[in-house]
Amino acid sequence: MKALRGWLVPCAVVLLMLACSAPERLSSALERELETTFEETEALEMTRPPPRPPTREPGRGGRNRNQKEPRRGGSVFNAEPTREQRETARRRRENAAAEQVLRERYWKLKAEAEQRYPDKVGQYQEHHFWPRYLGGPANGKTFRVPAPYHQLLTNAFREKHPYGMPRPSEARAKQIMLEVYLEYPIPQLIGIVAP
Repeated sequence: MKALRGWLVPCAVVLLMLACSAPERLSSALERELETTFEETEALEMTRPPPRPPTREPGRGGRNRNQKEPRRGGSVFNAEPTREQRETARRRRENAAAEQVLRERYWKLKAEAEQRYPDKVGQYQEHHFWPRYLGGPANGKTFRVPAPYHQLLTNAFREKHPYGMPRPSEARAKQIMLEVYLEYPIPQLIGIVAP
């Protein structure tokens, strides 16, 4: 039967290709043969293969590798999370809660900015994550933000470190950025996708 199956499948494929490319060439006898071939192939496909004998692992005293045995050193499934898993879950919950607070703050500030700067509504600007006037690189990371909100960000940076003053140290610049971004979050960093 195995040899028959190996011969039937390629034959059926060839006949099917012939039937699709030139159906008028097939005689009714070949069509009947094709139908029986497919029926036999489906019958072969639907039968289960015989179960395999268990394989033995060399050097393990003849224990069966495919038998379900509990692992040594405890149960296979432990419903109790580890201390690290609990700590990771706690941090994720805290981060998710903090992100939600920042998202709400962003939407509120964006609405206020659109009221204060109505001429900029609908426009977008690139905001340098590390502002250039604070010593950030010219080709540094930028984020596309709504223009009214960008104006709020710029004003917040100007309050912390006005234009015209000498550039702050790197540590002071990072402190200014942290203070501003906690108050005025960048939307992409809190899961809001800008157009």
